[in-house]
Amino acid sequence: MFGCLVAGRLVQTAAQQVAEDKFVFDLPDYENINHVVVFMLGTIPFPEGMGRCVYFSYLDSNGQLLGFVMNGKPSAIFKIISVGKSG
Repeated sequence: MFGCLVAGRLVQTAAQQVAEDKFVFDLPDYENINHVVVFMLGTIPFPEGMGRCVYFSYLDSNGQLLGFVMNGKPSAIFKIISVGKSG
């Protein structure tokens, strides 16, 4: 249903489903990620008028809301802002 891309890494398309409404991509070396691309694979569209929020989180954090994807916006590039990083 989703794909994820970090510059310099292979595309990930095997998200792990951790709850009925939550999918997770394992991003090793997450401390060095500045941007992430999340995209719909096009295999399963969302119901009309619906979309999904995209969060960046690590360990037990609640996560940083990055934005969303939906049928009319099936991909987006998100900037990661983490504690200790500037800009």
